[in-house]
Amino acid sequence: MNDEKIDPLHNNIRAARAIVNTVRTTLGPRGRDKMMVDAAGNTIITNDGATILREIEAAHPAAKMIIDISKTQESLCYDGTTSTVVLAGQMLADSENLFSKGVHPSLVCDGYNKAARIAVDYLESELSFDATDEDLVKVAQTAISGKTLSSAKDIVSDLCVKAVKIAGSAEKVNVITYPGGSLIDSYMFTGVVVNKDYVVEMDIPEKTQALLLMSGLTKDEKNNTPTQQVAISNIDDYEKIMGRGSMILTDNAKRIQELLPNGGVLFCRDNVEDSVIAFLNKHNIAVVKRMQESTLRGLSSSLGVRVSHGVGDLETSKPCTINREKHNDVYYLFVEGEANSSQSTLIVRGASHTTLEEVERGFDDALGVVSLVLNGGNIVAGGGSAYAAIASHLRTEAPKVKGMEQMAINSFADTLEIIPATIGEVAGHTPLKCVFALRNAIVEGNLTHGPDVENINEIVDMKEIGVVEPTQLIKQAILSATEVTTAILKIDDIVVKRGE
Repeated sequence: MNDEKIDPLHNNIRAARAIVNTVRTTLGPRGRDKMMVDAAGNTIITNDGATILREIEAAHPAAKMIIDISKTQESLCYDGTTSTVVLAGQMLADSENLFSKGVHPSLVCDGYNKAARIAVDYLESELSFDATDEDLVKVAQTAISGKTLSSAKDIVSDLCVKAVKIAGSAEKVNVITYPGGSLIDSYMFTGVVVNKDYVVEMDIPEKTQALLLMSGLTKDEKNNTPTQQVAISNIDDYEKIMGRGSMILTDNAKRIQELLPNGGVLFCRDNVEDSVIAFLNKHNIAVVKRMQESTLRGLSSSLGVRVSHGVGDLETSKPCTINREKHNDVYYLFVEGEANSSQSTLIVRGASHTTLEEVERGFDDALGVVSLVLNGGNIVAGGGSAYAAIASHLRTEAPKVKGMEQMAINSFADTLEIIPATIGEVAGHTPLKCVFALRNAIVEGNLTHGPDVENINEIVDMKEIGVVEPTQLIKQAILSATEVTTAILKIDDIVVKRGE
């Protein structure tokens, strides 16, 4: 092979592997933490691969490709980013061994793609199984193993499962963090937490009525003060024209008061004029303004009423329960409607803001994997056991493929074993002993064994001890790692574009 052409390829591989080596030791329940410090001195301590990779400023194009697949893995599966990049890094390293034996990069790519298809088929047909409600909790526990919140994994996993079941998906679960207390003080609220207070502090009854409004309570609202050209000859005409906006505001305020005759709360996305606030306050109506639209939509679901775009669209108020709580000098409104809504909010407690940031990331992972399984996904034994079983299957299938592609498939099998080997290594195992122990177990028909992180150089049945993962997570990790690897291997030169 021409050295002039292979050098860029080797450089790409080394650049990509440099990124991989940064996160490799974070893999598994015994994964190590990384401390990241920015120019301003802000510190992040985490073993979450996705978070670490987001903070890395990579200049090399191949390194950026590795970071990009981690983002894809996170967006699709919520977890498994570290496994994905570790697989890609090892696949690239093993490809260099194939090059040294005379296998062309294009044949390596073809072999890797065939191996990935065989791997996924075997994963879905032979290793996957349906999840029970009990398995959902185990999936959450597996996702948070090794993270800050693993100390309260029973409470956390139970909360995550309940929240996703109510909301339907991870995206619809809101997570609120409060410094103070501990993880065991965390709880689920079946409603919406508004991280804003009343504009003017008022004594609003716990049981009250609420209205939801987008806009219509400022003088500059386009719908209320249409733009037109008017000839003004004296000061009286000017005052009349300027007074029209105030009249409209007054009418709107009266309309709201009519809908809340006994007082209540107005939630508004946009700003509200001080004059309107003052009028409403006199009639025992509190105002919450400049709200996020997503929060309004949550309130809409909880209350069972649509968000009105303007005062003219308001139809009726809805009953609700509002509790006003103060946490670290910040007031929050806990709003719960009477509708059978799908709103769920996790109130997460912790010692400090730094700790809570990592805890929140762990909650996001757990919520995500539970959502994957709850919405039709199967599960497999975790702890690297699935990768070891797939590797064994690939070695039996490789002889059926003719030519040098067979070598690539066998290499792919070796690559997959890096996952259980790394999990074991980080936990104190001898990687090679771990791999051979798993191979022997598979020969004996034990397809669900992985490295025991509690007992060095021992393996254990992952399914039996409740270590399970979504099938989709492993499937996507294999496909993403294969895709980025083959993309890098097909590059034989880097051309710098001329600036425009």
